[in-house]
Amino acid sequence: MNKKRNRDSVSASPEGIMRLKQARASQRDDEGKPLSYEGLAQKAQISKKTVERFFNQERVDRGYASAIIQALGLREEDVLYLKESLVLESIEPIQAKDTGDSERPGEFIKGVETALSELKKGEEASLEAMEWLKANRKALSQEAAEAALRKHYDQNPNNVDTDYSGDIEVFSQEIIKYLQLIYDCLDVGDWEMMDRAIQESKIPVNRDLQLYVDALDFIKNKKVSLSFAPEKAKQLTLCLDYLIKIIPIRLSAYF
Repeated sequence: MNKKRNRDSVSASPEGIMRLKQARASQRDDEGKPLSYEGLAQKAQISKKTVERFFNQERVDRGYASAIIQALGLREEDVLYLKESLVLESIEPIQAKDTGDSERPGEFIKGVETALSELKKGEEASLEAMEWLKANRKALSQEAAEAALRKHYDQNPNNVDTDYSGDIEVFSQEIIKYLQLIYDCLDVGDWEMMDRAIQESKIPVNRDLQLYVDALDFIKNKKVSLSFAPEKAKQLTLCLDYLIKIIPIRLSAYF
């Protein structure tokens, strides 16, 4: 006979997994080393096995999930599976007010419908941002490359009179590959694709890492934020944030 699933068990969303990895990669243990699963387990006061399961997108007790999330300084709503989180938010108040009232089933249905409606809006907004990225990636990469190179040369007094215009096109082609990677991740919902691309050297790393960070930061803050409301570009912004924060950490370790 199958075991009954714990109704209080939860799993991380694909976006949540990315946030978890980003947060863990940015933290250090008492010896200054990258925070391991074992170190995180000690911080959260749970077992290493539970931490590994949660990072593998398996379901764990909600209390354990909360402990991991809090240990990394994150919020549940930014980590837990969106659809599940929205529905739970609708169900829990109803369960707390279980008085046997005949109106309760109607309230429950209305709450779930509202939650799923919000989920659909979020999915449509994400698709809109994806298509915008696809349609504008060439222009975005050129502007970002120029902005990053200008910042780089302006910060170095020895490069004041340097003509870097010829390098803009070359660098923009590198940035296009980063934008294509982001689009592919959003399209298939595989957030680990970015980590694999870094580990397998599938993205360009031909210059100062800060240039890539500055170019992606320009796209995020000067283009995405001006083109969409925060909620509409939530997943796109998350991908950009992940690369901006993870590039210096991951690439400095591999190269």
